[in-house]
Amino acid sequence: MKEDENIEFINESGENQQKESSILRGIIDGTLLTRKKVVYQLPFVLFLVFLALIYISNRYHAESIRKDREILRNEINELRSEAVFVSSELMKLSRQTEVAEEVRERGLKLEESVDPPKKILLNKNK
Repeated sequence: MKEDENIEFINESGENQQKESSILRGIIDGTLLTRKKVVYQLPFVLFLVFLALIYISNRYHAESIRKDREILRNEINELRSEAVFVSSELMKLSRQTEVAEEVRERGLKLEESVDPPKKILLNKNK
C-alpha cells in the first residue's frame, strides 16, 4: 500500500480552468496588456489592426465606385436614347417638304426654287 501513497493524481481540467480564469481575470483588470508576451506582440497586433482598417476602407470605396458607375451607366443609356430621338426629329424637320410647309405656315415670303442648282467650275490653270 505504500505504492498508493506515492501516486499523485493531477487534475488536468482544473489547471485548464485555472488558466482560463487567469486570462479572463487579466482581461478584466487590465494586467493582460502588461505581460511581456503581449507587449512583445503589440506591434504585430497594431499592424493587423491597421491592415483591417485598410481592408474595410478599400471595400467601402469599391462599393461607392460601383454604385456611382451604375448611376452613370443608367444616365448614359437615357442620354443615348434621347440623342436618337432628337436626331430623328431633326431629320424629320429638315426634309424639304417640312421646311416648305413651315415657311408657308409662318407667312414668310420665300419661294421654293424650281431650277436645279448649277455647278460653278473654276479653271485652276490660270
